[in-house]
Amino acid sequence: MKGALFLVLMMVVFNACHERSVQQHTSTSQNYISGLASPIRLKFDSTTVLMSDYFTDISGIEKIEFEGQALKVDGAGKLVIKNKPVGKISNLMVIFKGQKHDIPVFATEKTSYHFTYKPSSDKVARVDMSGSMNGWNRKATPLRKEGDLFVTDLVLNSGLYQYRIWEDDQEMMDANNPDKIDNGMGAFNNTFFAGERMPEAHRLMSTAVKDGQIEIKSTGTDVKLEVYFENRLIEYTVQGESFLIRIPEEAKKLKRSHIRIFGSDSVQRTNDILIPLESGEVILDAQNLDRKDMRSAVMYFMMVDRFVNGNSSNDRPTPDPAILPKANNLGGDLHGITQKIKDGYFEKLGINTIWVSPVCQNAEGAWGLWNKGVESKFSGYHGYWPIALRQIDNRFGDEAALKELIDVAHQHQMNVVLDYVAHHVHQEHPLYKQKPEWTTPLYLPDGTMNTEKWDEHRLTTWFDTFLPTWKFADHQVVEALTDTAMYWVEHYELDGFRHDATKHIEEDFWRTLTSKVKKYSESHPERSIYQVGETYGNPELISSYINSGELDAQFDFNLYDAAVDAFAKSNTDFKNLQRVMEESMHYYGSHHLMGNITGNQDRARFISYADGSIEFSEDAKLVGWTRDIQNQGQVGFEKLASLNAFLMTTPGIPCIYYGDEIGMPGGNDPDNRRMMHFGDWNGEQQNLFDRTQQLVHLRRNNMALTYGDLFVLKNDEDAMIYVRSYFGQHVFVVFSKNHTKEWTFELPANYNRTPMKSLGGTGITMENGVIHSIPVKGKVLSHEVFY
Repeated sequence: MKGALFLVLMMVVFNACHERSVQQHTSTSQNYISGLASPIRLKFDSTTVLMSDYFTDISGIEKIEFEGQALKVDGAGKLVIKNKPVGKISNLMVIFKGQKHDIPVFATEKTSYHFTYKPSSDKVARVDMSGSMNGWNRKATPLRKEGDLFVTDLVLNSGLYQYRIWEDDQEMMDANNPDKIDNGMGAFNNTFFAGERMPEAHRLMSTAVKDGQIEIKSTGTDVKLEVYFENRLIEYTVQGESFLIRIPEEAKKLKRSHIRIFGSDSVQRTNDILIPLESGEVILDAQNLDRKDMRSAVMYFMMVDRFVNGNSSNDRPTPDPAILPKANNLGGDLHGITQKIKDGYFEKLGINTIWVSPVCQNAEGAWGLWNKGVESKFSGYHGYWPIALRQIDNRFGDEAALKELIDVAHQHQMNVVLDYVAHHVHQEHPLYKQKPEWTTPLYLPDGTMNTEKWDEHRLTTWFDTFLPTWKFADHQVVEALTDTAMYWVEHYELDGFRHDATKHIEEDFWRTLTSKVKKYSESHPERSIYQVGETYGNPELISSYINSGELDAQFDFNLYDAAVDAFAKSNTDFKNLQRVMEESMHYYGSHHLMGNITGNQDRARFISYADGSIEFSEDAKLVGWTRDIQNQGQVGFEKLASLNAFLMTTPGIPCIYYGDEIGMPGGNDPDNRRMMHFGDWNGEQQNLFDRTQQLVHLRRNNMALTYGDLFVLKNDEDAMIYVRSYFGQHVFVVFSKNHTKEWTFELPANYNRTPMKSLGGTGITMENGVIHSIPVKGKVLSHEVFY
């Protein structure tokens, strides 16, 4: 039963504390959707859904129904939804080859927003706005003049947006708006809030499982659920304050399956719940998870050339004096990574997934130029300048070396994710020479060079004058390049891709590649390919690439920026970090697979910001070339330990950038790519490694930290406290910058008061459900994890 009448009946039953079954389809059937169907998010007016995102052969679609109405797909597999759903969550029913499939549908959260700006002078002729609502592309949102104001009308998802103003090509803050936020670069951006500020959403919690029945509780009495086993709606019952879900019998036939629970009231969605099953039983012990359960993954990213030199016979730095040593090959290779796997380094740290930088053959010689403070060209040591897309760089090894690395990793129960560059090639690539028409023009129609125009021309811009961008608007190019990507899947036992420059590539490429991956997986069910992208932008842009037809996830740079602001700086609180963390869960799901980084190859090292070696207002690349940056005492290590504690206790896949486990310092590229070192760590480095190791193993061995729901319990001038909860297993996480006074916090009554273990030594304790913090002299940031 559906619709308003059912909601009324359900609430009558709920309040009377009687039991009533919510009838939904439960018959055993084959699942033709690869993985768990991503929810459809409706847009403002109408929404176009590509059914090929869900089904590899759209000819098998026999019937589609939404909100009681039959819908049809066109010959290209496009489905247009114009119906406005009754509730915040509804369902799209698809009959495919005689089997029923169900896809969650989320009501639109779009809202109209009228933006006004009063210029500093009546002589201003033009006003532009760049911000998180338009990809920081000032030409994307023209403002029109009305009287003495400049205005524009926007359609946005409800939420907070950052922006800056341009008056006649001069960038400035909006002096009329006092609302602003630190932009992480030594300055501020203005902000506005689009839509209505919602009250705190109700919470769903998994509380118990017994005799094949799952119990879910909600903090609200008007919550409605949509419950899915794999990709089919199943029934639940309401009994008192609980929702009861019977695990389908067919789950016993599957080694791994999942139940997903989406909730909503009349105003908004709640958190969603994801429950993994093994042969029909709820997994309660993390020991029953394996490396293919990506929510239990902890990733480690190393640059091949900068990790370990395992075979000196392939050392070939470019013999050009124009390249300074830190911008040249340093000798790291695939053999070196394999050695560290064999040595047990990653197992000791707790890593079960390694991300390897690109291994394709890169250009020889000296390219590019840095000429600020010092002057240097660069070799292709990093792997991002390919001249052959199916050949391994001979400075890293060969086919046998990569296959050995993968085999040894799998023997040690580790995944291998390969960094893949699809966006561009080096000008020396033979295919570019043969088919220059397959790339975008270097010059724009106005005669200007189309390089590094990341937002204004994000789908055609070149990254440098010697790096032509493929013309992904041409499907012939897409077919050729996705075939090349599939070579690495078919020829090597890889477990996934990290995709470079995702937002700069047309979505046709991602859909075509993912379709080919799915078809390959159908004939190779033992393989699963995780795909994670790299996109700098707002959550709406980032999430547009995350769905059943494209990528599994992307790296969450917005969360990283908020974490740097919260943990590296001493004068900030945790309010914005909570906002961004909850925004990520709202956009990508409460149990998303986003990559949460400690740092990466394009950012100055976190610890060097945290200990004051680098100011946020400085040019971190220039600093890296002109100063010898080293660790500056204990404070940076403490702040990095807190960042690690945050990443290891929040949803997503934690990703350690090589060296961050010991606090390696550095400015931006290439200073953040120093050679990794082992065996010569000082006491502070060893201590940070030990603390990181403890956190990683805790993450890997605790179901609450892999599948638990996250709720913030406290966030004020004293501390931020949140809990991860999973069927009675709780982990409480505390971060505090208040070391001038004592404070306490009593846990809500619904959490047990049994004694818990902790990391220890932080000055923060818990007894009988009361968290207690005492002042610690010299401390600027503390964290504690109770489990």
